Amino acid sequence: MRPAFTFTEIREAEKSILEKEGIPSLILMENAGKNTFDVITSLYPDINERTIVIVCGKGNNAGDGFVIARHFLINGIPVEVYNLSGPGELKNDALINFEILTKLASGMCSMYNITENEPDILYASLKKLKGKALIIDALLGSGTKGSVTGIYENVIEQINTLKHKNIKIDVISVDVPSGIGESNTTGTAVDACHTITMGAVKTELLYGAGKENTGSLNVVSIGITNDCFERVNIYGKYLVEESDVKSLFPKRKKTSYKYSNGKSLVIGGSKGLSGAVIMSSLAALKSGSGAVLAAYPQSISTHFSRKLNEVIKTELDETPDGSIAGDSYTRILKQQSKADAVLIGPGLSLNSETANFLFDVIINSPKPLVIDADALTLLAGKIEILKQRKSESEIILTPHIGEFSRLTGKTTEEINANRFELVRNFAKEYKVNIVLKSETSLSCTSDGNIYINNTGNELLGSAGSGDVLSGIIVSLLAQSGKVSTAMICGNYIHGMLADIYYDKYGNKQSASQQDLIKLIPAAVTEILG
Repeated sequence: MRPAFTFTEIREAEKSILEKEGIPSLILMENAGKNTFDVITSLYPDINERTIVIVCGKGNNAGDGFVIARHFLINGIPVEVYNLSGPGELKNDALINFEILTKLASGMCSMYNITENEPDILYASLKKLKGKALIIDALLGSGTKGSVTGIYENVIEQINTLKHKNIKIDVISVDVPSGIGESNTTGTAVDACHTITMGAVKTELLYGAGKENTGSLNVVSIGITNDCFERVNIYGKYLVEESDVKSLFPKRKKTSYKYSNGKSLVIGGSKGLSGAVIMSSLAALKSGSGAVLAAYPQSISTHFSRKLNEVIKTELDETPDGSIAGDSYTRILKQQSKADAVLIGPGLSLNSETANFLFDVIINSPKPLVIDADALTLLAGKIEILKQRKSESEIILTPHIGEFSRLTGKTTEEINANRFELVRNFAKEYKVNIVLKSETSLSCTSDGNIYINNTGNELLGSAGSGDVLSGIIVSLLAQSGKVSTAMICGNYIHGMLADIYYDKYGNKQSASQQDLIKLIPAAVTEILG
């Protein structure tokens, strides 16, 4: 796992490392620029066929750009550098690398100044371009506060216009897309095809405007090891990598049998909402549960009979509305005793009588619980139930931002601005584990460690997606007995389904949840391979 930091945290971490280890910052800039150059050339095998344009500001981000330009020259690739810094504005490492570049420039490096008097020379030059080009954005780093204005805003808009009007022009941002700052501004920002960030993952690139503008994210070393970053990582946030999932994912023993491979109990469904609990049950089966048990109201039993032959079924009494009756807890005791983990919520309905059944399950169930969907909305009205449990077995809550808003009483804006602290505080207060679903989902354990998932795409933003995820999570919880494994691997596998679909069909819009469920075996095969 890679340590993950906010913009402010990474600056504090790097400062601490530099002071303790005595590493010159000039060396770090050289490593960052050289390694970024290497990533660029790996991303673009046709690099020699492209016009290379590097747009530099006046801070350390510009210094990285000058180093990158020098390595293009070293490798015999011509480059154009457009500089927004005026006389005397470059300082320290950026100035040193600018001076080195000017000495080595020769005829292969053309240098231009973008000024208030000539604000459009970049656009004027590239709009006439016939061949392919690559614009490297080294304008502004992570220290940007508020929205970008003036000549910088103008140049960013020009870069975006050139990219959107000419499919032969790609844009790479160095460290962050210029305009994305500590406040994760919604103002003007570079719309990058790729972002190559330095040293460690910056969380602002994974959410909101950062997610929208970053493109594919690559992390390059600046000469500080993950161990060094981990020694100063007092923030407890990590980006999950494929190797982590491969090592954590539960694997069947050769001597295993159906009841030793994880038994999942899925509780939910109501009149008109049978699909949710069916999808969760099917996802649990496809994710490797040795047996899946389901408990649901009688009126939707025909749907289960037609669609899920492999599930062990229990029909429950129901309310006049067709949801599970309030006094049904005793009816699930036998199935609950067989299960290794329980999921409750998909399609449960918001019936007040059914809420009483939910509260009985939460208070009395001795088994690890995954609480999802309607169950979260009902729970929000009586959150103190979480502190009345008779068992110390683990709970995983799987809210999206709106559901977490109802659970906490915070607005969605407050959550988006401060998600890590709010999730961590809630998990610790109620001694629960949380999967917070959003454009980049995260898992938070009850002791406050946060694991950020970066698989998936906008295909997952459709009805039923959460039901599939909760089915995967309860299956992995039943198989492994570990909440961290279930959350980390569940999020990762779920995201993989969207990525596999995109790789196969080339779009991020048309998949149904049934399409994604069918891809679970392919995702599991990739992880086990």
